[in-house]
Amino acid sequence: MKKQLHRIVLIGFAIAILPAATGCETVHNLQSKDQSGAAAPPAVTSNTNKPAPATPVPDRSAAVSSNGQEPSDIVKEKPQVSPDKAYRVSKPTLMGATLGTPKEEVLNLFGKARNTFIMDEDPQAVTVYEYPDFSIGFNVFDRLEFVQVLSPDIDPGLNGLQLGDTIGEALNVLGKPDNRTDYVLAYKALNTILKLDVDPGSGTIKSIKLFPAS
Repeated sequence: MKKQLHRIVLIGFAIAILPAATGCETVHNLQSKDQSGAAAPPAVTSNTNKPAPATPVPDRSAAVSSNGQEPSDIVKEKPQVSPDKAYRVSKPTLMGATLGTPKEEVLNLFGKARNTFIMDEDPQAVTVYEYPDFSIGFNVFDRLEFVQVLSPDIDPGLNGLQLGDTIGEALNVLGKPDNRTDYVLAYKALNTILKLDVDPGSGTIKSIKLFPAS
């Protein structure tokens, strides 16, 4: 009988403490979960303070040079003929230019032309460059073929002689011509001809041209 009572008491005690033990385990599990915590969400990085990407700067290292123009594109004032480039029998020139001079060198001297065209009627085509007061021509080898003065507003480089001057003034400056008519005074020098077209009515010079002697 005593053994049965003792057994009943032990069973009752076990039943009494079972809920308490279960509650402790539950609390322990909850505490462990709180301490470990759920996985934290990834941090969101703000871009408000991030510098904006720099705007690329165009490369101007290959910019056009000082004027970006060819000699024939440059407009120049009326060319002035220096005394050392004036006409001489030993070095015949007109406008300070010598026949046979390369095209590039001549265009550096005179600059941009008002108009250009080709004289097809010549045996060998000549390209003509027209300026307001004069014109020049280049042969097929790009060498100066002729110079012609067409206006009294420019110095042709004949030691002061200009269009509109008289035949007498031409003779005083250039001397006796190699050929003379009522319309032309012609001077020969070093395979060139300097031709002065004359107005027979007024006796004045109306055109001056330097070209090769044929």
